[in-house]
Amino acid sequence: MDTVDGSSSDGHKNIQEHNSHFSKKRSMYDSSFQYPVKIGDEYDVNIQDMSRNGDSGVTRIRGLITFVRGTKPDDKVRIKIIKIGKGYARGQLIAYLDS
Repeated sequence: MDTVDGSSSDGHKNIQEHNSHFSKKRSMYDSSFQYPVKIGDEYDVNIQDMSRNGDSGVTRIRGLITFVRGTKPDDKVRIKIIKIGKGYARGQLIAYLDS
């Protein structure tokens, strides 16, 4: 008879359940995924590109695409994270930094 933790009464884990646990990848769409930024965090960043519609500069913070309105490529700025969406963040421009 199996127990709640997936082991049988003789103490051996169910191999299928055990292996399926390790084969799952964490993705940003998984509820256990932790974003690398939090709302309210501040970062000094270099704007690398423009968004497709041209209204925001784009940077990456620990791999997460972050959009910042009012910036353009090569700007060095301090931003504050104001929104986190699925696979992206939005930062608010706080200040331009000296080159």
